[in-house]
Amino acid sequence: MGTLLRSELFRIRKRPQSWLMLVLAAVFVALIYGGMTVGTFFANAQNATDLRETLAFDNLRDFGLSFNSLFGGIMLAIFAAGAFGNEYSWNTIRPLLARARSRTSLVTAKLVMVFLYGLVFTVSLAVLTVVMSFVSTLVANGNWNFSGEELGKVAAYIVGLFVTNLPYLALAVLVGMWTKSNAAGIGVAIGISFIEPVLFMTLRAVNDVFDTIEKGGLNWNVQEVLYRWSNSQQNWISVGVLLLYTVIFVALTYRIFLRRDVTSG
Repeated sequence: MGTLLRSELFRIRKRPQSWLMLVLAAVFVALIYGGMTVGTFFANAQNATDLRETLAFDNLRDFGLSFNSLFGGIMLAIFAAGAFGNEYSWNTIRPLLARARSRTSLVTAKLVMVFLYGLVFTVSLAVLTVVMSFVSTLVANGNWNFSGEELGKVAAYIVGLFVTNLPYLALAVLVGMWTKSNAAGIGVAIGISFIEPVLFMTLRAVNDVFDTIEKGGLNWNVQEVLYRWSNSQQNWISVGVLLLYTVIFVALTYRIFLRRDVTSG
């Protein structure tokens, strides 16, 4: 498995898509911060003050890093869906299997590569966002409001971002492998993240029982970890639910791929 993993890591380092997605996400966040910074010079005094406060470090979790959750998640779903989807679309799955010691080692290498990329992507984008916050506050002549306590909260939020991305990464890999399609993996992983909250909002209006059912889904637990964290028992239950989904999706990936006939592509 070590040789396969090194091969996977080498390929993502050399593949332009791996870097392009991080650049695109960073550019989007930079445009938002840039627009807010420019706005401080043209808004009235009260609005300019509000904008400067939004750019500050102590608003990083509610402002800058929240965009990481949205657009970073989309970019990661695109990457994860291609872990197997690309092999099928490029007709490289059979040569790849021929060089692998076993199917299990191949799946393991793919999953480890995806999760490592997700970690590096999440941390890198978060660090870039912190830099954007500092530069924007400096240019806008604001107070950055940095503190050790807030730094700890930001670090915890970044860990939460990674944890909440895990089930969507695993789902994108599963669907991309199962359907042999990048588009299906991307569509399902991203679609669920957008459709699930709207669906349950509609169902809750029909019957209160869906309030309880929603707590077993992905979105509710993501919100609990990222935005309602209080170190309570429920928060840790939400972490457990997200990790359980990840384990289920990973197990299904192994089961389906190990039983699949790949002789036809």
